[in-house]
Amino acid sequence: MTKIKNNYFEDLLKINKAILAPMAGVTTLPYRLFMREMGCKIFISEMVSAKGLYYKSKNTFPLMETNELEHKDSVTGIQIFGSEPEIMGEITERYINDTAFDFIDINMGCPMKKIVNNGDGSALLKDLDKANKVVREVKSASSKPVSVKVRLGFNENIIEDIIKAIEDGGADMITVHGRTREQVFTGEVDYDGIKKAKETASVPLIANGDLDKYLKAKEKMDYTGADGVMIGRGANYDPFIFSQFNECISGKKVSEYSLRDKIDAARKHFEIHLKYSKDKKKVIEFRKYLYWYIKGIKNSAKIRNSINNVNEIDQVYEIFNRIDDILES
Repeated sequence: MTKIKNNYFEDLLKINKAILAPMAGVTTLPYRLFMREMGCKIFISEMVSAKGLYYKSKNTFPLMETNELEHKDSVTGIQIFGSEPEIMGEITERYINDTAFDFIDINMGCPMKKIVNNGDGSALLKDLDKANKVVREVKSASSKPVSVKVRLGFNENIIEDIIKAIEDGGADMITVHGRTREQVFTGEVDYDGIKKAKETASVPLIANGDLDKYLKAKEKMDYTGADGVMIGRGANYDPFIFSQFNECISGKKVSEYSLRDKIDAARKHFEIHLKYSKDKKKVIEFRKYLYWYIKGIKNSAKIRNSINNVNEIDQVYEIFNRIDDILES
């Protein structure tokens, strides 16, 4: 087994402090490659089912797709989820160690009912002994650094206990979403809870939750004392958030971008998507991104209705042309 540097994430976060959050159905290889072009240098894949790998599900292995380009001047982790320690350890050794992914991220934060009802994701926050064993098994089997993504708790804030259990299992870095599972994505993010997590942790700690503007991400990183930030949904609507955040924390003048710039970026994203997506329905798959990109565009409701019927490449370019006409009017 390859020896892991204890300070891997510490060294990484000295250079880049913003991480693209794992998002199911969103952070595909083409999307990560696009975000690399937009200034992000640390990515995490869609979450991959440990049981899916263990039982060799044909739908699971494509989620592990990566290539050399996303490891050029950038770093990519693979996120796995599961609640059976032995299976988590076995699939790490059998499948993940030999991949090009730079680190492993364990999902203990997903609040979705389908995941939680199987005892996975944030359900592990109800059983910290099991959570500890999951981390311990993955860490023991892994030739790569291991991070864990959690919430403040399941029904209540028990973040100090969570941090201690996860660290004791051997986690090299922890990301904290500042809500409980009960909140899902509603209500205010508890940044004081993240601050308490940072005070408790002895490994690098990442702040996550509603960081949808570069300045807010910088302010909350400073307030919580976190070593970095993880940005998810904010990047979907604002593809420039990583480059602006990087300029902000380095003391540079922060670039400003217009709706025209965003649509130009959307075109670039579509070109990358066409080149690298292996999905047979790649155009339909791109619809969700189009919905996000038209936010703020005049008459976006009519455009949204048109996106619902997009099936062909030419139709996507027709959408872009319609937006061009609106922006020029």
